[in-house]
Amino acid sequence: MRQFLDKLKRYFAQVLSITGVIGQIISLIGFFSTLSKKEAFGFLTFFRDNYILLWLISLTLIVIAGSYWILLMNRRFIFGFSDSFSKNPKLNWDFRGSWTIADDNILVITGADEGGITKKGADWENYTISFKAKIVNGRLGVIVRANDLNDYYMLQINPNVIVPHQRISIPKIIPNSIDPLLGNKIEMQIGWKVYDNLVSHLSKELVDWFDVRIKVKDQSVSMFINNRMEFEQDSFLQISKGKIGFRCHGEEKALIKKVKIRLNP
Repeated sequence: MRQFLDKLKRYFAQVLSITGVIGQIISLIGFFSTLSKKEAFGFLTFFRDNYILLWLISLTLIVIAGSYWILLMNRRFIFGFSDSFSKNPKLNWDFRGSWTIADDNILVITGADEGGITKKGADWENYTISFKAKIVNGRLGVIVRANDLNDYYMLQINPNVIVPHQRISIPKIIPNSIDPLLGNKIEMQIGWKVYDNLVSHLSKELVDWFDVRIKVKDQSVSMFINNRMEFEQDSFLQISKGKIGFRCHGEEKALIKKVKIRLNP
């Protein structure tokens, strides 16, 4: 959102500059038209007598064209994101494992250790996610503020409890046993930080389809299930912006439909 506002400010500054130049040009045309009474320069008289109207028309056209350009370039900041899963999930999501579309536009997730995240949304800061879900086996992880598939927060929904996680990449130094002169190697190990101290027990066991709404704002995150707040933490998220997604590892399996994201200030 902040990047969108910065672009908007730069655009209006350019509009003011361009309209100022156009106004000067039209004024000059009006001035030169007064220097001649010849019929050949009669068209300049029109500019002289109507230069204010022409200036306003030019300004209006520039504002309309610029607004349309901003709308096209920044749709993600204005409209957010939605997916009814009527098409191949590869169009809107980057994922690992099995993501398939079943009948009635339902996304089926299983066997996805890394999970899957939206292709859009690298600059999303504050937003509200809503969707319908059903846990078929095990649990469902909901990803927020994802930089990539190895750097994100996850709220893991179990039938009776919500467990917050963070997927992190940790550098590991590997000694070079073949030729020490070449130095050591550094490999990134992927791991999890599980916030057992922040576990939230659900007010009612999840046995069928349920509605989920997650609000992400600054460092705070809250989750509502069937319109009841079931999880809330302030000063928790240390990743300032990022995408959303889902994860079901191994034999875990869940169904998702009607995903919507509303971007907030």
